[in-house]
Amino acid sequence: MNLMKQNYFTTGEFAKLCHVKKQTLFHYDDIGLFSPEIIKENGYRYYSYQQIEVFEIISMLKELDMPLKEIKQYLDTRTPESLIQLLHEKQNEVENKIKELEWIKNYIITKTDITEEGLHAATERVSYVEMPEEYLITTDYSGKPDDKSMAAAITKHYNYCHDLGLYMIHSIGSTIRTSDMPTSGIYYSYAHIYTKVSGRIYPDLHIKPAGTFAVIYHRNGFNTAFESYKTLLDDLLQKGYTPGEYFYEDTILDELSMCGYDNYMIKISVHCKK
Repeated sequence: MNLMKQNYFTTGEFAKLCHVKKQTLFHYDDIGLFSPEIIKENGYRYYSYQQIEVFEIISMLKELDMPLKEIKQYLDTRTPESLIQLLHEKQNEVENKIKELEWIKNYIITKTDITEEGLHAATERVSYVEMPEEYLITTDYSGKPDDKSMAAAITKHYNYCHDLGLYMIHSIGSTIRTSDMPTSGIYYSYAHIYTKVSGRIYPDLHIKPAGTFAVIYHRNGFNTAFESYKTLLDDLLQKGYTPGEYFYEDTILDELSMCGYDNYMIKISVHCKK
C-alpha cells in the first residue's frame, strides 16, 4: 500500500491536482470517458501521473465546446494521426476565438472612449481641432430620406463589413456632401454610411484627410441637428475657412447609453481649408 500511495493518487488527490470536483471524476468514469487506472476490491480508486495529461486534454477540449461524447469517441479510437488532425482543428478554432476576443476587446475600449468623449463634450459650440488621417469603410447611400431606407442601408453596410471580416463594429457614421447641407427636418441627403478602421488593410477605403476640422456636438438627436449644421458652417465661413467636400456625422451617445432616439448626441465635423 505504501508503494501505491507513492505512485498513485486517490480520487480526492487527483481532483485537487486537476482543479476539479470529485463528482466530475465519478461522472467521467460513469460514462466511460475517463476511469481510474486501478480500482481495488475494497472500492478504492487510484489514478496515475500518466493520466494527468489525458485529463488536461479532456478539459481543454471541453473548454473548446467539444461534446463529451465526441471526446470519448476520439479517445476510444485514438492514433497519432487522429491526434494530429484533432490538434490542427482545435488550433484553428483557438485562433478564430482569439480574433473574436480581440474584436470584443477593441469594441469595449473604443466604445468606452467614445462614451467618455460624449460625457465631456461641450455641446452646441464650434471648436477647431487638428485631426490625423482616418480610414473609413464606406457603402454608398442612395435610398430615400426615410427611416426604412436608412435601416436597409445600415443593414447593407453591416453585411459588407461582415464580408470583410469585421464583426464587432463599435459604431457607424455617415457623410453628407457640404453642397447638400441639411436645412430642416430629420431626413438628410446622406452620401455614405461608414465604419472607421485602424489602417489601410481593406479595399476601397475612403480617406478622411488630416488637418483642421470644425467640430460641433449636438444634443437631442437628429430632429434638430440641422441647426448645428448651420451653426458649424456659418462659424467656419465667418472665420475665413472653406469647407471640405463632406460633413462627417458620428453618433457619440446612442441607445446603449441614452434612453430614446431624441436624447442621442451627434458629433458633426468638416475639414476646413483657408
